[in-house]
Amino acid sequence: MHTAQTLLAGSTILARESERARASLRHGGKAPIELLTTWTELMLAAFGIECLVKAIWLKQGHQLARDGKYIPMLQNEGHQLVRLCRVAGIALDAREKDTLERISVIARTIGRYPIPRRAHETRPRQFYRQTRSPLGWSSNDDSIIESFVLRLKTELRRRDLK
Repeated sequence: MHTAQTLLAGSTILARESERARASLRHGGKAPIELLTTWTELMLAAFGIECLVKAIWLKQGHQLARDGKYIPMLQNEGHQLVRLCRVAGIALDAREKDTLERISVIARTIGRYPIPRRAHETRPRQFYRQTRSPLGWSSNDDSIIESFVLRLKTELRRRDLK
């Protein structure tokens, strides 16, 4: 939970600074470095969500480490949030699934590397109701992620009371 909070805080701080930079551009001037952090913001958010999912997994009585060695939730986890949610029993609606699939691609590719390890990951494909690039992102996606994070945190608090 702590690691999730630090990753999500980092994402939020970058988003806030990026928005301030965008606002200053409206008044003219040179593009500030903060405008380069969009993909990093999303990568940090995705990894924070992954930590929340794994916290729920732990609260269910599962293990993530034994004898000093990591125990994956499933083979080839690959920061694939939809698959991790499925294994943890976290229900997703179509919009959440779409958004989590795309933020997972962003986290695995341009969020941390200059190019994807596998070119097919960033090619346009079918997502919720349309074919598009997984690298597209909007304020609507931000809202979906914010609501989903709140839902996971609520679930963790609920489980703490048991």
